[in-house]
Amino acid sequence: MRFLLIPTILCFAFSSAIAQNVDLPKNPKPGKCYERCFYYDKPIEWKEVDCKKSKATGSNGVNVFHVRKTDEETTKFITYQKQLVDLGYTLAANGILDEKTIKAHHKYLKFKKKQDRKAKRTSRK
Repeated sequence: MRFLLIPTILCFAFSSAIAQNVDLPKNPKPGKCYERCFYYDKPIEWKEVDCKKSKATGSNGVNVFHVRKTDEETTKFITYQKQLVDLGYTLAANGILDEKTIKAHHKYLKFKKKQDRKAKRTSRK
């Protein structure tokens, strides 16, 4: 019984150290404000923005702004998400830039880049 208790305590102690937060940029500076930039042909980036904007969510002194979209941009983004779902990625086509959408977008960009390299290689031969 004693041997089961020690690994259980260690698992709970180190589980928070392993957890990663995707909702923050790498090496955020306290007191700075950041926003996600989404482009259809590039990986998602974090951009530093003016802190005087509203609708910011704070975490550890870092403010994260969520991108506000118009109706046209939202419908275009939903069709993009549906396209990713049709390609076999697991995500919900709800118009929200969440963690699953980000991962699927990055995997799709890698796949697209690989296909472009294959096309160039076959055209050279």
